[in-house]
Amino acid sequence: MADRAAALGAERFVLDDGWFGRRDDDTTSLGDWAVDLRKWPDGLHPLIAHIHKLGMSFGLWFEPEMVNPDSDLMRAHPDWRLGPADQVTGRNQMVLDLGRAEVRDHLFTVISALLDEYPIDYIKWDHNRLLPVVDAAQTRGAYDLFTRLRAAHPGVEIESCASGGGRIDAGILALTQRVWLSDSNDALERLRMQHDAALFLPSAVTGSHVGPRKSHTSGRELPMSFRAWVAAQRHMGFEMDLRELTDAESATLSRVTAWYRANRDWMMAGTILRLTSDDPTVTAEVQIAADGGRFVAFAGQAAAPAQQLPRPLRLTGLDPAALYRVHLINPEDAPPQSRGQVALKFGDLTLTGAVLMGRGVNLPVAWPATMWVIEGTRL
Repeated sequence: MADRAAALGAERFVLDDGWFGRRDDDTTSLGDWAVDLRKWPDGLHPLIAHIHKLGMSFGLWFEPEMVNPDSDLMRAHPDWRLGPADQVTGRNQMVLDLGRAEVRDHLFTVISALLDEYPIDYIKWDHNRLLPVVDAAQTRGAYDLFTRLRAAHPGVEIESCASGGGRIDAGILALTQRVWLSDSNDALERLRMQHDAALFLPSAVTGSHVGPRKSHTSGRELPMSFRAWVAAQRHMGFEMDLRELTDAESATLSRVTAWYRANRDWMMAGTILRLTSDDPTVTAEVQIAADGGRFVAFAGQAAAPAQQLPRPLRLTGLDPAALYRVHLINPEDAPPQSRGQVALKFGDLTLTGAVLMGRGVNLPVAWPATMWVIEGTRL
């Protein structure tokens, strides 16, 4: 899987749940943060060495605030749980009381030991159940643990994940470098979520992954082009078994990944402006470079439109007096319908900012689960 990821353009490989304790399913071993030598007889060193040889960095999944009742930690310290002993578990797990200094000290020690032993570049820090009681000390304790770990390991990037977007706020953004919006990797759902999250979150911290052909949360099967372009709107990644890909899917994913890597620097430093579409089935935005010299517009067709031809998409944030060269990156995603043969399908256009914002640009007819990607360069 790592070999395939590197060939497609991935830059980091993350080992997810299951590497520690006797974690063969989600009923056991949360809290026992020691490498399972049944699965990794030589520890994680051979895997990490191979990943680094491929030119990728290495990440590891943790869920430090949680504990399974069936764990060595809970058997040793039953008083460390947050809330009553007879509480209903969530996902077979309970929460550790981070308001207690000895709990934070223990977590800091075991996590630091792994970060000292292994060249880990990134932590996916998960949080997969609600708190059983409301306790501000839990939040202050989590912030203290994040702060201590960052001071001790300043080169390690931390992603905040809480069943997806359960913990995204200004406090956590001060202490982590990346957040995860949702465990749903259905690209149609992500399109809407990313659109709304852009009111608060910049691209640089908003993780968005290309999910598997069949979404594990919705059961939908969506085209690779749509899945890849939705992920490329934000901090792009892959989250699937890459061995399922056909040659055609691999080629599409590799091409979109290369485009993302070539453009992300100015996109991450730019501004996301949400667009109002005359067609409620289209979710659109424009990302504009900090110097205003270029932009990319994304128009996602989420469902079949009510009208026969697409309405023009009006942009915003451009210089009305400037000329822009406009280019449709992916005309090959157009369906075979013959109506609406718009000029953008057949070559670049040169239009003023006033026209692009006032009249808009005509897009080709699109089937549901199509993302049009339009680049613009100020001339």
